[in-house]
Amino acid sequence: GARDFHPLSANFLLPQWVATHWGNYVEGKESVGQIASFDDWRVARTIFVSKDQRTAQRYGLYDDNSPYRFYYSQMLKKMRKIGRLELFKSHRDQPDDEITIEYVLNRLVIAGEPDSVVEQILALSEEVGNFGELVYAGLDWVDPALSVKSMELMAEIVMPKVNAHLGSLGRDDS
Repeated sequence: GARDFHPLSANFLLPQWVATHWGNYVEGKESVGQIASFDDWRVARTIFVSKDQRTAQRYGLYDDNSPYRFYYSQMLKKMRKIGRLELFKSHRDQPDDEITIEYVLNRLVIAGEPDSVVEQILALSEEVGNFGELVYAGLDWVDPALSVKSMELMAEIVMPKVNAHLGSLGRDDS
């Protein structure tokens, strides 16, 4: 904030940790006599949308060939190796053996059919607070047709519903 950077909270951070970013940004802005705007804050999430829940769960979470599973399994291996598993922990004293790939995927990947993804994004917004932009963190396309369809569903169905809901709450800045 003090350097006029626009924050981007990473897709691999649990929402509870992302929620702490805004206060730090505000503090930085205030330190140089400026006012922070929610419009400047971008929150990245790993998202996969499908027309049906079964495909969303398979491709987005559980299939061995899932690009989402591959990405987070690599992240998990690296964080475990360098002793940084707290990145994925819900509390600092959480036992390391609780941090499994399923644990990580279930907390960091938003996957489902459009209405389910809308609900998950709205829940994220409730937990994190107001932010200006949701960044769709894309991963390698194991199945290009599914990946393209996911982005189309996100743009044409999910975000209009999310924006309409947030706008009805007076939160036009998300």
